[in-house]
Amino acid sequence: MDLQLERELYERFLHKEKVDRFLWMLKSPERRERIFDELRDTRYFNEESYEELSGQDKNPTMIIDRLKKLGVRNLVYVISSDDDDDGTEQVLEPFINTKIWQTEEVLGYCKKSKVGFFKNHEGWFYLLCKSK
Repeated sequence: MDLQLERELYERFLHKEKVDRFLWMLKSPERRERIFDELRDTRYFNEESYEELSGQDKNPTMIIDRLKKLGVRNLVYVISSDDDDDGTEQVLEPFINTKIWQTEEVLGYCKKSKVGFFKNHEGWFYLLCKSK
């Protein structure tokens, strides 16, 4: 796991007063599992840093196109409810095309573009980007 990159993600997209709580959760495997419980409520995200996608916009091809237009390249760092993917780098297109909808919760982040995404257990999908 890249805790520095995860710190950057939280500091970039969450409300400033909530960041310490998430950083505290990162320090323990047991608490880490609670991160997604908290993120199911979008009130933790800075309102200016996310955009919800719905309908056809959640089609994998559309998601990939939108992320690429925002500067996301080949690799994304993944924080996932799936232990096999959690804390790994994944190739963007295969991950979005085949894994994202089979995983309950996923945060993805491109360290080069500073753009991310979040998909929760109910299938809600958000682009995470500081400048809308």
